[in-house]
This record gives sequence, C-alpha cells and structure tokens, in this order.
Amino acid sequence: MNDTFLYTIPQWFIFAGIIVVTYGWVEDKKPFRLIGAVIMILLGVYSLVILSGDYLAAKDFLTPEEIASEEFDDIIIDEIPFLAKLFPAYLSFVISSVLALLAILFELKNSKKFRWFIVLSALVSLFGFFVIVGALKTL
Repeated sequence: MNDTFLYTIPQWFIFAGIIVVTYGWVEDKKPFRLIGAVIMILLGVYSLVILSGDYLAAKDFLTPEEIASEEFDDIIIDEIPFLAKLFPAYLSFVISSVLALLAILFELKNSKKFRWFIVLSALVSLFGFFVIVGALKTL
C-alpha cells in the first residue's frame, strides 16, 4: 500500500462521518446519525487492518539483528520516521470507533447519551486528523 493511502483515506472517513452525523443531528434524522457512526466504526476497522498489517512496522527501520547486536548506536536518527508519526493517529481512530459503537448502542435505546459518545468519537478522530496533519508538515 502506498504511503499516501495511509494519510488520505482516514481524512475522508473522518469528515464523511462528521458531516453525516451533523446532518442527521440538525435535521433530526436517526438513520443519518447511525450511518455517520458506522462510518466512524469503519474507520476503526481500517485502522485495525493498518495496525495489524506491516504498514507501520518497525522492521523497515531496524532489523532484529541490528537491535540484538546494538548496531544502531552509530546511526542515531534525530527525527522519528513519518510512518511512526502516524501510529498515534491510528490508535485514536480505534478509540473513536469504540466510542462510536457505544453511541450506536445508546442511539438504538433512544438515550440522550448518544450525543456525548458521538461528540467524543468525533473529537478523538479529529485528534487523529491533526496528528496526521502535523506529521505531513514535517515531510
């Protein structure tokens, strides 16, 4: 997978989810609120695929042999690699999807707690967005 997909696809998920939830909230349409929360959950699933795959793997930077023999003492990099900077963003997307799942459960029970969880989900996913933007500024 190209590195571009690692920082563009989450941005589409985030803003699509937030826009759909906001529309459902303003127009008082429950299906749109649920669809927006499902989009946030899909972002979490995408993040789990990225985190469990080799996309953000440290093996691209140091081999186990270099770590075991401590050969990396000579080559100390002053800057964190770009892919490593994306790691906190993907963790926040997973947390956001858990909050969105709780929001769906409360929405199906017609509880007002839905609003708190969907707002928290949006804020946590926006945190991930700004982590990605910060990482892109260092390129």
